[in-house]
Amino acid sequence: MFLETSALTGENVEEAFLKCSRTILGKIETGELDPDRMGSGIQYGDPSLRRSIRPGKQEERQKCAC
Repeated sequence: MFLETSALTGENVEEAFLKCSRTILGKIETGELDPDRMGSGIQYGDPSLRRSIRPGKQEERQKCAC
C-alpha cells in the first residue's frame, strides 16, 4: 500500500490512516488477523471500546474463567 502524504499541510494524512484501518479491519473480519492471538501484531485497545467482530467470539469470552 502506498499513499503520498504531507506532514506540512496534512494532505492525505487522514486518508492514509483510514485506508490502513480499513485494511486491518477487513483482515480481522476474514480471520486473516486475530487480535486475540499473541504475536499477531495487533491487539485491542481500551476494553470498553471493544466490539465483537466475529459471531460466536463474544460467547467464547463469557465462558472463559480467566
